[in-house]
Amino acid sequence: MKKAIPAVWRIDVEPDEHQPSVGESPWHGLVATEALVEGLRERLGSRSGHPVHPTWFLRLDPDVERCFGRVDFVVHRHRELFDRIQTRQDPLGIHVHPYRWDPERKVAFSDHADPHWTDHCLTVACEAFARSFHQPLKRSSFGGYFLTEASANAAIAHGIQVDVTSEPGLEPKAMDVSFGAYATAASGDFQNWPRRPYYPSTDALNVPAVAVTSRRPLLIVPLTSYDHQTALTSWPRRIAKILLRRPRRAQPLNPWKWWPSPKIYWDLVARAADESPACYFAFAIRTETPGSVTDLRVRELLEHLPQHPIAERLQFVDPLGPEIRALAIPAGN
Repeated sequence: MKKAIPAVWRIDVEPDEHQPSVGESPWHGLVATEALVEGLRERLGSRSGHPVHPTWFLRLDPDVERCFGRVDFVVHRHRELFDRIQTRQDPLGIHVHPYRWDPERKVAFSDHADPHWTDHCLTVACEAFARSFHQPLKRSSFGGYFLTEASANAAIAHGIQVDVTSEPGLEPKAMDVSFGAYATAASGDFQNWPRRPYYPSTDALNVPAVAVTSRRPLLIVPLTSYDHQTALTSWPRRIAKILLRRPRRAQPLNPWKWWPSPKIYWDLVARAADESPACYFAFAIRTETPGSVTDLRVRELLEHLPQHPIAERLQFVDPLGPEIRALAIPAGN
């Protein structure tokens, strides 16, 4: 029997559309995602013997207020749903996009170039979370693959203790649907980031601290990356790659991408957990429009999971829980 795999299931609670129209419409993707989670809790819990706790990261930033009339719209509109989530004792956090309104083009865009705006969006989200849930805010993720030194330090200043943003192996993006109409700067460069939980040094966010005195009080939990392209190639090609000394390249195992089959995806997840520097699995999904291509891809993978052998090993836990913190690269005294 192989050892258990602590798993962080990050759910970014966002409007159905990346650029929603103005109006107080419900977030149908959230409702559908919560129903999916409820349908999987007992099945996955029965397979692993452990309760299932995804972590819900809410959009509570200024662009939500512009579109829906209030920054805490999702909590106000779907209060009964969040009451159920809290009854289940699922962890909560914030998911921050630095969206800004361009009045000339009449579009929202990601202002990656202005750290003051990013900090403002974070502050707005933190304050809205405190008003909505009356509990300390400890967890964050940043949208648009964007995590900087400034945003990490600002998160620490707001009392956040764990961030689940980084995607090791991912190159900077100049354009992406998650940026809105455009971005003022590229997204983060995660190519050389650690592939296991760690506390960053005060020198650089992607460098694990080697001493307690130089350690920032923020646990970084990267999404799981794996060299799946090599894993999916034939043995002759793999051998040729080794002989040619071509470097292996880990890439995020995002469930919203196209995969050959649900079984192959979870096979890759099992290999990634067992072969990576630390045995764990972290992945992210978004509350998409029900029936969209991305929604259907994610739903197919998750609904297949209880049938896969890895379901016996996955334990869905709080990213700030002891199971994940125990995997962090230790800092010397």
